[in-house]
This record gives sequence, C-alpha cells and structure tokens, in this order.
Amino acid sequence: MRFNLDTIDIHTPGRYASQGFPWREWKQLRDEAPVFWYERDDIEPFWAVTRHADVLTVSDNARTFINGGPRLRLALKGEPELLRGGLDSFGTSRSWDPAEPPDITFMDDPRHRQTRKLSSWAFTQGCMRSVADHFDALAQEFTTRFMENLTRTGHCDFVHELAAKLPLAATGEILGLAPDDWKQLLVWSNAMLGEVAPEHMQPGESVPEAAERNMNELRAYLEDLIHTHRAPGGGPSPFINRLVTGRVNGELLNDQQLNGYLFLLIGAGNDTTRNATSGGLVALLDHPEQLARLSADPTLIPRAVEEILRWTSPVISFLRTCTEDFTLAGQPIRAGDTVCVFYPSANRDERVFREPECFDITRDDNPHLSFGFGAHFCLGTNLAKAELRSMLKALLPVLPKLALTGEYRRIANTHVSGYSTLGVRRIT
Repeated sequence: MRFNLDTIDIHTPGRYASQGFPWREWKQLRDEAPVFWYERDDIEPFWAVTRHADVLTVSDNARTFINGGPRLRLALKGEPELLRGGLDSFGTSRSWDPAEPPDITFMDDPRHRQTRKLSSWAFTQGCMRSVADHFDALAQEFTTRFMENLTRTGHCDFVHELAAKLPLAATGEILGLAPDDWKQLLVWSNAMLGEVAPEHMQPGESVPEAAERNMNELRAYLEDLIHTHRAPGGGPSPFINRLVTGRVNGELLNDQQLNGYLFLLIGAGNDTTRNATSGGLVALLDHPEQLARLSADPTLIPRAVEEILRWTSPVISFLRTCTEDFTLAGQPIRAGDTVCVFYPSANRDERVFREPECFDITRDDNPHLSFGFGAHFCLGTNLAKAELRSMLKALLPVLPKLALTGEYRRIANTHVSGYSTLGVRRIT
C-alpha cells in the first residue's frame, strides 16, 4: 500500500497507541523521501529523517545539529514536551533560571560532555560487570514471584508485575534511593510519559493535569534529597553525595541543575529497559522458532538482547536544531530548521540490515541505533543491556509456560515506545 506523503501521519501520539509504529509510512519515506519536510496543522514543521545513514550523519555532527535549540522532542501544538510538564510552574515558584536547560539532554558540548562525566562512572562496562551476578539474582527473584502470582491468578499484567521490577530496583540502588520509595518512583516515571492510572488521579483531574502534578511531586522529592545530601556529612546515597560535590568548570551544580539531572536519570533508567523487556517478550512469543533456538542455546542471549533492542526500538525520535545551512542526502536544510531522527525506521533500513523485517536472535551484524549515536549516545546503555541479559536468563525457563492474552495498551507517545499494559496467562 502506498501513501500520500503529504497526508501520512508519523507524529500523532494516539496513532502510535492505537496502531503501533508506522512501519509502512517510514519505509515509503526511506525509499522516496528520506529527508522529508513534514508539515501538519497540529505540530510545528520538521525534517523527517528515516534512513540509517542519515540518522548517523545528524547524530555525528553535533555542532551542526544541536540539542540546545527550542525543540528536543515532538509535541503537538499547545502541549508541553515530554518530561517538561509542570516544569515552568515549579521553577517559577522557586525562582529558577528559565534559560537553564531542563536537563543534560538539552545541553551541547563541551558543557554536555563535562556534566555527563559527573555520573558516567556509575554506568561503565566495568561497573555493570561488578553487579551482573546481583542483577541475575534480582531478576530470578522477581521472576519467581511473578510466576507464583501467575499460578494463583492465571493471568496478569506483565509490565507492572515483572518488566518494571528490575529497572526500578537497579535505578533505585545505583542512585541510592530508599526501597520504600521505589513504588512511588514508578508512578512518577509513568507520569513522565503521560501515563497516570485512575487510582493516582485526584477528583476532577485530567490525565495531563495529573501527569504534571505527579512530575512536580517527583521534583519536590528530589529537592528534599538534594538538600539532605548538601548538609554537612552528606546523605545516605553515595551517588547523590558525589553528584552534589562534583564540579563543572570549577562550579558546583545548583539545585535546579541537580533536580533536572536526577529527574532525567530516574525517567530514562526506568522507561527504556521496561519497554524493551515487554517488547522482547512479545517478540519471542510471536516467534516460537526463535524462542526454541534461544532455549536450546542460552549463549545467544547477548545477541538476542541486541536484536530485541533493534526490534523494539524503545526510543522513537529526537529533534535537533540545525545551526548552519547543511545538505543531507541531497536535501538542503537551512539554519534554524528542526530535524527529527526516527530510530525505529533506521533500525529497519534495508540498506543496512539483512532481512530487517525478520526477528533473528542470531543476527551478528547489528549496528542498531536504539541508543543513539555520537555525543548524545545514551548514558545508560551498559545498564540497559545488563538488565536485559539478566531478565532473559531468568525468563528463558518460564517463557514456554506463558502466552499473550491479547489484552494490551500501548504508550501514546512519539518519543518513547512500549506497552502501558500487557496481559499474559499461564498455559501449563
């Protein structure tokens, strides 16, 4: 089926929730208009970049395509960008600097690189190797509880009953947050995506209003943590102690900068891996031959993790602002234009991937862009992969006992993809 490129929809959050990724539209764009000027009435225009090579070019030219422009994530007109809900009112009440970037993703080098270093030590491959056994144990514990509950009930929501558990625990432990707070952190993380369960809404609130209130509750929680760790002797979290005493260009981060830093780490630390875990479950159950191959050879788990990340593409898009006239794939882009890179489309590019529409856990040449590329390559890449490896190890023995119920709800978002709920049942 061919589409009219002037009317296709690749920007509406509700479309992603009701229909999933616009795979056919992206393919047509890759084939006919890989750098396409996208104009619609309900969103500010942007260049849609859909090919792998062109996403790499944008990502690898961070001085030309910056994060620090007016837009970073797709948002409909009149709606706040993801993670920014309630930020203006919260900041105004505390006399925050409105010109300060909300978090490090809005920064560009050299400041971005210097600020990122304050926490990059906690996410190295070496650090992840040191906690691999611990993650394995946590994943096994969570999976055992999940199966016990599933045996009692016969069916449950995989997202909240299992997929969310390890990312939440790992993030909580790395940041040194009290375990009693983790459940509430999940509520707040969901709010960042515009997802608020009815039981977490107040009478008369709309979902956007509830999301903003929950995000501001998280900001207030972080504010208290920061003040506690600024006190003489510090606080209980070694991570936050190190962050509040770290310096960029000789200067300590202020409360506003620290709040945005921790806010981002909590959101990103919970969402991506949870969504990849849920999507990975669906992929394996939908491809029983791949599940059988993985069960027969667990040494394929690292490759399976990479294929799950390519297949699910937990981050859909990012915006960049062009700072100078630039020609991308033969298309002139003017200084000041907004460019949107679509990672799932790049991860299915036929020019790069052999049989990209096939889910193949043995794929050994897999240069997916699920964590981005270049200066803004995801800080938590090693953490996400470590968590996914541990979850696959724990899940592998029980996957043959699971089936999808067909009941699910996708996240209505154009930045982060995944399932809000995913029903599973026990079949043996």
